[in-house]
Amino acid sequence: MMPTLSVFDENNMASDYKNVVLKQLEERNKLFDKFSELINSHSSLYESNKELKKANLQYKVDIEKVKDENQDLCNKVQTGVSVAERSEQFTALEQKLFKVQEELTEVHRTKGARAQQIIDLNLALQEKEKEASSNIDVVCAKDEMITALKAQVSSMEQELNDLKQANQTVNDEYQALNITYLAIEEKLKKCQLENRNLIERWMNLKHVEAQALNTENNQFKRTTSTKAVSLETQSETSQSATRRDSASSPQASPSAQSSLSPPVAVTLKQRFSDFFSGRSLRHPDDEIHSGHALGYASTHSSAIVCLPQEAVSKWAAHENEVTATRFSLSGGRLATGGSDRLIHLWTFAGDKSRLQYTLRGCNGGVTSIDFDPQEQCLAAGCNDYSTKVFSLITQRLKVCLTGHNGKVLSSRFLGSQVRLASGGSDRTVKVWDLKTGGCTRTFMAGSSCNEIVAVDSADCLASGHFDRKIRVWDIRAGSHAVNEIDVSGRVTSLDMPLDKTSMICCTKDHTLELVDLRKASVLKVFSDDSFRVATDQTRCAFSTDGRYVCGLSSDGSVLSWDVDTGSLATCTREHNDPVISCCWIGGRLVTGDKNKQCILWSDS
Repeated sequence: MMPTLSVFDENNMASDYKNVVLKQLEERNKLFDKFSELINSHSSLYESNKELKKANLQYKVDIEKVKDENQDLCNKVQTGVSVAERSEQFTALEQKLFKVQEELTEVHRTKGARAQQIIDLNLALQEKEKEASSNIDVVCAKDEMITALKAQVSSMEQELNDLKQANQTVNDEYQALNITYLAIEEKLKKCQLENRNLIERWMNLKHVEAQALNTENNQFKRTTSTKAVSLETQSETSQSATRRDSASSPQASPSAQSSLSPPVAVTLKQRFSDFFSGRSLRHPDDEIHSGHALGYASTHSSAIVCLPQEAVSKWAAHENEVTATRFSLSGGRLATGGSDRLIHLWTFAGDKSRLQYTLRGCNGGVTSIDFDPQEQCLAAGCNDYSTKVFSLITQRLKVCLTGHNGKVLSSRFLGSQVRLASGGSDRTVKVWDLKTGGCTRTFMAGSSCNEIVAVDSADCLASGHFDRKIRVWDIRAGSHAVNEIDVSGRVTSLDMPLDKTSMICCTKDHTLELVDLRKASVLKVFSDDSFRVATDQTRCAFSTDGRYVCGLSSDGSVLSWDVDTGSLATCTREHNDPVISCCWIGGRLVTGDKNKQCILWSDS
């Protein structure tokens, strides 16, 4: 089929070329028809001038003849011609000469007019020649343009053929992947069915085991109660004997006095009753100490804030840039995302990081990470124009939210597991319902959205934009921003403390700005000579207690400021590359740089 199609295309191109040449000839004929009348008039004037020259020459010959005749007459007069004859001849000659002079004058007048016409026609001819030359240049330019367009058409046709082949290949791959997906889905259904059967069997076995354990516990209770009764009887017998002995001998020995302590059976019975009632024998403080040993700290507790002064742990978290870091709300897990399209979840044994598992499914670099309040899902904004929601229970992709026309630069849960907000470079902010996977609201921000934070746990959110504005949105209100706050530079990141009354904003003007949401104004500006923001998505962080803010610099420095005094609290440099991501919760601060390194900080 392909050779036939090419011959058909060549025939079409040949016929198109002939039509173009024919049109060009017709345009040339139209152009030169304008000069035909001018050329014909020039030719006629030239012939007229030629004839006048001949007539002038003839008149000159006649004048010479008349002069000769006049000379002859004069000679005859001198030889004796009569006066009458001479006067008649002289009169005739004068009349003839007068007529000849009149004709000569007319000829000269006509010659001058003809000469002027020739000059005018020559000027017009020169103008027409210039116009013709300019038209020829235009025609040459058009020919070159036609040649270039033909080459472009041929390249476009080649590209179209390549795209058709690529499309066919993609379709074939899609069909193959669809078949594979159906097969894997069938296997998944079988595995789920087997899993349900195994769970049912496991539950039955647990039920049987529980019944056996209950039977053993009942037997143990009966045995212990029997032993307790016998011990009580023995103790009563011994006490009565002791009383009799003491009554008979007032001075009893110390060993006999020690037998007056509480019965052992009572203590054993109390311990067994505590065991079967499920009461814990461990001290309450043990649970607190064990919780801190595992690194879990509640975000609502008054944990001691750790200022970044010493790097206690440093590890390679990704293959290249660490673009996002986020602690879970309990602080027990750390999620990191990078431009390698992977999301790693880490736990800590003391100060050592351990990779728990990896989430895959992003088709572009990860730009932001957020945990839901129940820590069952994780949302990741990606450069593939989508937001991926993963289940932390199954460690698989749960929902893929598509609808943005640009990179998704921030995704945040809005106080619940089923509502999420996202913003991207397409200058929109979208609110999603994770039950249906659909977009419920779209706000047209008019500028690229680099960060989103939830102002409250219900219906209010704030977004930071490229046009140096922070916009506050109410999901229940209209499609316009409730409030707009101007800052000094384009916004790269936003963060809020637990009280939700203020906000820290990182700008590309190399400053951190403290914003009061109630007054919609900037309260303080934090800056330093060593503080330089590296990218448009460089993050900042508030400490858990709201007393300090953290900024990241392009020279690898991590800086923290005191919010109350506005002074620089710490400035340390452990990174060798620009630092772009951070997360601060409780007594833990983690930072990530553009060369795959993550650092866990603590006080020195």
